[in-house]
Amino acid sequence: MNEISLAKATIRKQILNLRQSGNQSNQALLDNLLAVVKTHNPKRVATYISYPTEPDTKAFIQTLLSEGMTVLVPETLEDGKLMWHEILETEEVSLAAGDLMFVPALAVDEFGNRLGRGKGYFDREISSLSDVLVYAVVFESEVLDAVPVEDHDQRVDGVVTQEHIRKIN
Repeated sequence: MNEISLAKATIRKQILNLRQSGNQSNQALLDNLLAVVKTHNPKRVATYISYPTEPDTKAFIQTLLSEGMTVLVPETLEDGKLMWHEILETEEVSLAAGDLMFVPALAVDEFGNRLGRGKGYFDREISSLSDVLVYAVVFESEVLDAVPVEDHDQRVDGVVTQEHIRKIN
C-alpha cells in the first residue's frame, strides 16, 4: 500500500468510527439539499440511498418525489460501474446535461477532493460526465483542510452539510 492509500485508509477508518457514534442528519441537511436543487433547477436529480451512518437522503428523496421531481438512484454493478434507475422504474438511464448529482463521501476538502469508501464507483461515474453538477454530502466535521488524492480521484463541484452549502468549482 502506498503512502496516499495508507493515508486514505486511516481517514476512512477514523470517520467510519465517528459515524458509528450517531447519525447527525437533521432538518437543516434536508433544507440545504433542497436549496441546492432550487438554485440549480435541474431536469433530474441523481442521488444515493444513504446507509444508516451516512447523512440521510431518504427524506430528501421523498420530498423530491412529492414535488414531482424525477429522481435517479444508482445500482452498483460487478464491473465496478454504476447503473442509474429512475425511482419506481427498472429501465437503465444515463445522466445527462442539466442533471444534478449528489454523491456520498466520507470526507471532502475545500478544493472539492472527495474521499469515498475506496471502490471508485462514483469517481468512474463523475469522470464520464459533462455538464452535470456534482455535490458531495457529508457531515460538517467531515469537511477537511486536505484530502489525500490519487490520479483517478475526481473532484466535486460543491459540498452540502447540515450547516453549509459550499460551491467549489
